[in-house]
Amino acid sequence: MAGVSPLRAFGAHRVRHPFEGKVDTRRRRRFKEQARTLPRAPGVYFFYGFNDRLLYIGKAKCLRERVRSYFADTSLQRPPKLRRLLAEITRLEWDECGSELEALLLERRLIAERQPILNWQHKRFVVYPYLLLSDEAFPRLTLTRAEPVIEGSGFGIEGLEEADEDADLEKLAQRWAADNPLTPNPEPQTLPLETPPPVGELPGLYLGPFTTPWAASWTMDAMRHLFPLRSCEGPLTPDPDGRACFYHDIGRCCGPCVSAIAQEEYAKICDDLIKLLHTGDAPQLEKLKARMMSLADDLRFEDAAKLKAQMEAIEICTARLRRVHRMREQNNVVIVQPARKPQDSSDNTAPPSGIFMVQGGAVRRHLVVEDWPALKGEIRKLYATPPPVAAYTPKAELDEMMIIDRWLQAHGTEACCVWMNQQPSRQWASNAVRQLQACARVQYQA
Repeated sequence: MAGVSPLRAFGAHRVRHPFEGKVDTRRRRRFKEQARTLPRAPGVYFFYGFNDRLLYIGKAKCLRERVRSYFADTSLQRPPKLRRLLAEITRLEWDECGSELEALLLERRLIAERQPILNWQHKRFVVYPYLLLSDEAFPRLTLTRAEPVIEGSGFGIEGLEEADEDADLEKLAQRWAADNPLTPNPEPQTLPLETPPPVGELPGLYLGPFTTPWAASWTMDAMRHLFPLRSCEGPLTPDPDGRACFYHDIGRCCGPCVSAIAQEEYAKICDDLIKLLHTGDAPQLEKLKARMMSLADDLRFEDAAKLKAQMEAIEICTARLRRVHRMREQNNVVIVQPARKPQDSSDNTAPPSGIFMVQGGAVRRHLVVEDWPALKGEIRKLYATPPPVAAYTPKAELDEMMIIDRWLQAHGTEACCVWMNQQPSRQWASNAVRQLQACARVQYQA
């Protein structure tokens, strides 16, 4: 072993990552000095790499303290993502905001638009999967597909950024072959007996969204066990003299094709399914719980444990749906926050106030108000009528609803929030403007 290091000969060496140990100390010192000049205000910061490639977008309640934390001297082991960021960063930019809420919403929008390399939270899915209860006399429960996938290619819609959601698989395969001439043309996916439709294509009630296709598929199977809805395709004409399918024989279908159930009773089953997904309560779930207790009384603990695990899994999968339903019903609020101060204004000038009008859980209007009497008309115009009922919630709007809900859980009881869920009186708009104006005055004095 001549010429071999003793540590390497006995295997006591560690393989470095490609980006580990390459941080330029002079460049790091330069960014550390630059971070000291950042304002002590909320905002969004940008890290750029070689050839002005955008690496990361982040938000901060205090820009100076947050950015300085990246370049602080520490003996702790940094995570790989941060080590790669520090090794590749060549330029730093920031955008000051008036409030933390504005920074949160601006960060989400910029990540969705500019697609940084090291941000993954708002880039995971193009469309969340939904369960579809079809608009028919005897509705069916089906699963909508979140994105078209080509078998063998290893990518979904994310590999084709400009592809339409309703493009067929052959066109996607042709585009992939044209953009990647060295890659063999993948064969189109062998379609099952029924291809899940894209979200929003068919009329009906969309129940969701779910975070992953697996959660949506598992919930659909659980609902079919609890609620015996039909699963056959096409229009249905009841025939008392016909022959029922296999699912009716095993108790998985109530048999509307052979007139085994009336349309009113079938509609009641659909209402119970919607109630379970929106509120977590349904007669079928109570029957399942009673059956579990009966098995426990008969000392059949293994069977009772299986039913208990099934009930807990249903609770986990429907918890997010109940949260989305609650956000749509309850999160109707007007929020006043400090707006960005103009560049040419002096320190003694009161900055304008930013008004976030949240209806149905999402921000419908964002105004910078200097004329408070004109705000009364905007509030009355938006909240006088309920929001239109949409078939499904797009991903961008759902991410915004989650941000607003988390912020309201922490700040919803403060004076800066005026809730619009109560029955409006004759002076409800004037009272709301008066409260918002008083809160803006207190924020400026603070």
